[in-house]
Amino acid sequence: MAASNRKVDWSVLVETVHFLPLYASHKAYTRDKILMQKPDITAEELVRMLGIPLGEALVLLWELRKTGEEVIEMLQHGVTGQHSYILSALGGTFSTLHVGHAALLFTAFNVSEKVVVGITSDRFAATLEKKHAIPPFEERERNIRNFLSERGWLDRARIVRLDDPYGPTVEDPTIEALVVSPSTSHRAVEINAKRVERNMKPLEVVVCPLVVAEDGLPVSTTRIMNGEITPEGKVVRKA
Repeated sequence: MAASNRKVDWSVLVETVHFLPLYASHKAYTRDKILMQKPDITAEELVRMLGIPLGEALVLLWELRKTGEEVIEMLQHGVTGQHSYILSALGGTFSTLHVGHAALLFTAFNVSEKVVVGITSDRFAATLEKKHAIPPFEERERNIRNFLSERGWLDRARIVRLDDPYGPTVEDPTIEALVVSPSTSHRAVEINAKRVERNMKPLEVVVCPLVVAEDGLPVSTTRIMNGEITPEGKVVRKA
């Protein structure tokens, strides 16, 4: 009974916080500024920084930041099937699939009936100045296909090769939304500017949660390649 009461109390808190007049502004600022500078910030620190109630800080961090374990749990529960869009798009290099990529893909398939999944071509990826080796396109595409197939999402995906940062998002008027990670949300501004120039409706922008490893720092391919963490966000213990 106690666990049930806690669950009800949390849902009430979330609903209450969403009605606060400055919640949307606090959420955008926390996502775009605070978490980019201090991804391991605590709820108490966020309270002091923004001057907000502890309950709001807890909800903000719960919605905006996930651990690797939480992402894996999300995947196990599966998407809701309550789609807000018919077609959305996302893109990435996907050198080594990790829980950050999983959160991006989960978010897209959770909000959209179908998803354009853009994968950078070898030529374009070589211009991105990545701090790690990038596997061939065919290998990265195969890994994405396997990931989507394992979750029953492959039939809902249209996988395309990206030769530039924009791909079909600046050409296809049927795309309704762009799903991005917090670190790449700036790309949405560029894409929407190009769509407006072409007399196309701007895309809705959906930002997936920031995914952090056990040490509270963001999960990234570079950190995985450097042997700091695993693709699941576990810290690699040095002997």
